[in-house]
Amino acid sequence: EPVIIGERINPTGKPRLKQAILDVDLDYICRLGLEQLENDAHILDVNVGVPGINEAAAAEKTVLALQAVTSAPLQIDTSDYETMERALRLYNGKPLLNSVSGKDESLAKVLPLVKKYGAVVVGLALDDDGIPATAAGRLAVAEKIIARAAECGIEKRNIIIDPLALTISTGPDNAAVDLEVIRKLTEQKIKTIMGVSNISFGLPSRDAVNSTFFTLAMEAGLSCAIINPQSKAMLDAYYAYRALKGLDGGCKAYVKRFADSVNKVPTAAVSEYTLHDAIVKGLQEQSRLAVTRLLETEKPLDIINTQMIPALDFVGNGFEKKNLFLPQLLMSADAAKAAFEVIRDRMADGGAVEKGTAVVIATVKGDIHDIGKNIVKVLLENYGYNVIDLGKDVAVEAIVKAVLEHKAHVVGLSALMTTTVGAMAATIKALRDVCNCRIVVGGAVLTQDYADSIGADHYAPNAVSAVGYVNEVVEK
Repeated sequence: EPVIIGERINPTGKPRLKQAILDVDLDYICRLGLEQLENDAHILDVNVGVPGINEAAAAEKTVLALQAVTSAPLQIDTSDYETMERALRLYNGKPLLNSVSGKDESLAKVLPLVKKYGAVVVGLALDDDGIPATAAGRLAVAEKIIARAAECGIEKRNIIIDPLALTISTGPDNAAVDLEVIRKLTEQKIKTIMGVSNISFGLPSRDAVNSTFFTLAMEAGLSCAIINPQSKAMLDAYYAYRALKGLDGGCKAYVKRFADSVNKVPTAAVSEYTLHDAIVKGLQEQSRLAVTRLLETEKPLDIINTQMIPALDFVGNGFEKKNLFLPQLLMSADAAKAAFEVIRDRMADGGAVEKGTAVVIATVKGDIHDIGKNIVKVLLENYGYNVIDLGKDVAVEAIVKAVLEHKAHVVGLSALMTTTVGAMAATIKALRDVCNCRIVVGGAVLTQDYADSIGADHYAPNAVSAVGYVNEVVEK
């Protein structure tokens, strides 16, 4: 079944994206990516090749940012060898690298990286003499790439050949050559990929040409199409093809697409998200913009209760069910924090900001680990709590003093080391002697049984569980 690769994170002909890359505006780039995925792309092409920048550094930031907001695969699209190495090194999972060519230098530089990092590689049907004019010439280049890859221990299944679409406006046989290459390679069970829209360069009404060629290419066996998933004509062709080929049982996906399109509101070039969606997707700038719009008509506390907390609950539930993972949880927390800062500033303009219920948190005496505690802090603050974070390696007396001083209803204690859980037990005993607060504990070495044995009120295996317990206590 053909795979769609979203082409929009590529600065060629896109001045707004080019500026975003120069400004390191990762929020804009992530929005481009998410928007393509919402329009049915399966993979995102990532090209940040803007003249005059450190492309390797830009690619590193972009790949990390995109992988923080989506688990969709990325195609690392670059001709710079240092950028390839950096991006492949940090990529989570099996990377798709675009590209290697039949040029001897490219083969010598790129194939060892593909082997080292276990990547899938796009092979361009061009060599030192350029792009062959005939199908036979391009197939010969493909065979050379496959043979050299085999010498490096790279299997055919990890190679995707791009026959290179050249515009029909300069050569009437260009489309036929591409289709012949795709057919021949498909017969050999070799995957193919193509930037489909190149076929219409220089022509009017390009979508008509592109969508027709896309259909012909899929019928010839095209494995991956690099297209704009927001092109209605291209996606219409894709869903119609799937239905006609028996890939869409009962034509359900085809019918759903057109049922959805009747009610779909046209979007701008880059979507403006609701506050709820911006937080769920981990977009900080969009969260600030969305909450600023809401503050024109709604009260700050209403926004927190109806938009922010439900969004955080949604992410928290996804994390507990293992549908979402830690990077997405943290991105969402940061997005909610960005929105909360806007609300806090607006409330401060109108007078004193009312602080929520006090919660004291600390890593116990002798323990210097605080990553989990810090995650809990961010989530609690976004729920509106007044978090008194005492830090790490905190003495029993300091924790007791802070709880009494702030009249805290809940105390959160963290310990990561087996040698410091004794300090947690001592802290709980000291707190029981002087106050009636609820105590939640967490940390890698703790278990439910141990938490019960030292008198904790709740054992939290993760940050979401800790926040859920605090919410329960305060509601009661």
